[in-house]
Amino acid sequence: MKICNSERKDLILLLGVSALILLLGLGSRELWGAETRWANIALQMLQSGDYFDPYLKGAPYYDKPLPSYWLITASAWLTGGLGHWSLRLSSVLAGWLSIWLVYLLGEQLFHKGTGLIAGWMLATTFYFAFWARVATADILTVCGVLAAVWWYWRGPEDTRLSRYCLFFLLLAATSLLKGLIGFVLPGLILLPHLLSQGRWKRHLNPRLCLALLMAALLYMVPFVLSHLYGAPTYAESGLSLVFRENVQRFFDPFDHIGPIYTYLIYLPAYTLPWAPCWVLGLWVAARHWRQLQPNERWLVWALGLLFLFFTASGSRRSYYVLPLVPFAQLLGAWWLNRHLLQRRASGKPSERGWAIGFASAAVVLLLVLGVAYPWSNGAGGVIQFGTQVRAEASRIAPWHQWRMVMVEVDNKVPLYLQNQGAPFYYVAETQDFPRSGTSADFMAWLDRTSGQHWDPQRTLILVQQRENEPLMLGYLGKDHQLVRTLPTNGERLAKRKAEGSVAFIPQALGD
Repeated sequence: MKICNSERKDLILLLGVSALILLLGLGSRELWGAETRWANIALQMLQSGDYFDPYLKGAPYYDKPLPSYWLITASAWLTGGLGHWSLRLSSVLAGWLSIWLVYLLGEQLFHKGTGLIAGWMLATTFYFAFWARVATADILTVCGVLAAVWWYWRGPEDTRLSRYCLFFLLLAATSLLKGLIGFVLPGLILLPHLLSQGRWKRHLNPRLCLALLMAALLYMVPFVLSHLYGAPTYAESGLSLVFRENVQRFFDPFDHIGPIYTYLIYLPAYTLPWAPCWVLGLWVAARHWRQLQPNERWLVWALGLLFLFFTASGSRRSYYVLPLVPFAQLLGAWWLNRHLLQRRASGKPSERGWAIGFASAAVVLLLVLGVAYPWSNGAGGVIQFGTQVRAEASRIAPWHQWRMVMVEVDNKVPLYLQNQGAPFYYVAETQDFPRSGTSADFMAWLDRTSGQHWDPQRTLILVQQRENEPLMLGYLGKDHQLVRTLPTNGERLAKRKAEGSVAFIPQALGD
């Protein structure tokens, strides 16, 4: 697809603004939601040097394949340590590439200008931008699905081995980021086109089977490495959890059970502010179905099959709808471009108004995600808590000399207290630790249960403070300094009490 100078400038502007939306304030927002799992697992890999056995708070946790964690640890090597930027960098890059891929698909399959509109719609979709700034595997999956679909559409009739190989390797790599939907979703999306005019028969050949075999081998690599080089005592099997998390969860869900109408609510919500465009596009497509071009009918079918697949799953959550968002925005862009062409033909151009709309949406996202949201995390919370604990402990001994015990602690805390020392020791909620007594009692219990010796003057003990409950291990305060989590700007504005962690720092000898 050749791009003229004006189109190149439009693309550069789109990608530049998209990068700004995804990057502004990225390092100022504390961990949120599921990010804590990826942060903890990646941190324990870096601390222990074991990259084949994922642990969450000291317990085996193989619910997701390894490569999404490896992307984070690789970013940590590149950036000099694990932090907000290295955690979120892979998601940001995936979000940015997704916008580019949507542009390419729109320009290739529909009227000129559709891709640019779709790119702006996706870049200024609030929930897409939000999740593209979050360290999870969801936007990575979206990017992988779009990459596979784009590669297919570059040569849908091409049966060369090289094309098959890259397509199926993309599917395998995507499936290694979150789950088998990396294979399923592109298959559903492309199924209508393959069935049309019997195209699928053309692709039934030995080269396809060879490419599938190569993709299967690639998919197995992390699991084989985990089996060969992981700890013999590791208690979970990655492949069995693939079955549990992908197959069992679909047919017999054990959690995340939402009502059947879940995505009727969340697909419009996750495509705001442009949801009316794809709804109108769906209505126009239904009214003029016979007059639609084959690619236009394919898009409607693809979106419909994705919606049916996710609705048929027994496990439903709001953000599971993310893979539908780019295709919904493509449909919205198709309708809008069609509408603009009709108005232009009647002498009533209205491009300026929509350009102002996209610019306004971009400014709002920059202000909300890049300025207001990070500000709401400031002046307190876990970021300041970590800074204060480091400062107070470093008055007594160099930071790298401290060892840390986490007692039912907030999942956010480990990232902010890493010190290149020994891995953190996690006290499980089921452990019967002394809830009363003296510091000596607690340290004796810790030595006994951990099988290690802990220096009382170099051990930080962290607990979770729960609202309206007595402070856990409060008796340690007799000979320890307490550092508490302070309210953030957002909590102060909402007049909410701070809920977070408390650190017990042993007083210096002679104090």
